[in-house]
Amino acid sequence: MRMRFRNLDFDSAAPLDQWPAEAIETVIDRGSLSDWHDLAAAIQRNPWGPAARTAENVVSWGEHYGVDPLIADVIRRAREEVALRGRAEYAAQIHAWRAQTGMTLRRFALAAGTSASRLSDYENAKVAPTTDVLGRLGHVAATHARSGRRA
Repeated sequence: MRMRFRNLDFDSAAPLDQWPAEAIETVIDRGSLSDWHDLAAAIQRNPWGPAARTAENVVSWGEHYGVDPLIADVIRRAREEVALRGRAEYAAQIHAWRAQTGMTLRRFALAAGTSASRLSDYENAKVAPTTDVLGRLGHVAATHARSGRRA
């Protein structure tokens, strides 16, 4: 970080998640493009971490013309990326479970108590299943893989 801070006693070399709220507010208020880049990188590393939550709070005040919407967008995109990666991981797991049973999409969905179109949405990472549905899908995979049945 290239900024100089007056009246703040903290280690500016520390990760931004360890910075006091006043320092993050100062970066948003008076920082340079490279300072905002460093803040954005910290937000992308930990979208719900202390730096991101503080930045989210600061930009909600609407006092930093032009900067607030940009930082808010960085937060939103970082959080969406985590959600997309999570859905992709669920999709891969569900597809692997169905493949290990040898069942068609329709049969696997029926055995798990969901629709084929919804199961397709899960496998294509369009939506994430609830923990209840994920448990049912895992149960079907485990039951049918163990027994060798193709229900």
